Amino acid sequence: MDKNKSTPVPSFITYESGNFDYSILQLNLYLNAYSEVDKPYKIDYNTLLMSYHLWKGKNLDEFCQNQTLGYFLLNPTNDSAEAREAFCIEIREFLSET
Repeated sequence: MDKNKSTPVPSFITYESGNFDYSILQLNLYLNAYSEVDKPYKIDYNTLLMSYHLWKGKNLDEFCQNQTLGYFLLNPTNDSAEAREAFCIEIREFLSET
């Protein structure tokens, strides 16, 4: 099975949240406007890449979801649906390019 094959995964942001427009705005700020210093998460790309190569999982999306959940379990003060989604998108994009 191709470990880079993507299957649809649920988003951390849901339409039912009541603040969907705000969530999308916040997500876009994390992805496009904030500097690395201002984001509610820090990505160690060397550790991420090493973990991905050692993981040998079924697909990239599953790995990214697991890494996102693990990161925010260890950093609960910075946790939000928008931060999770941005983190997951950023690491998926990085790993897709490697």
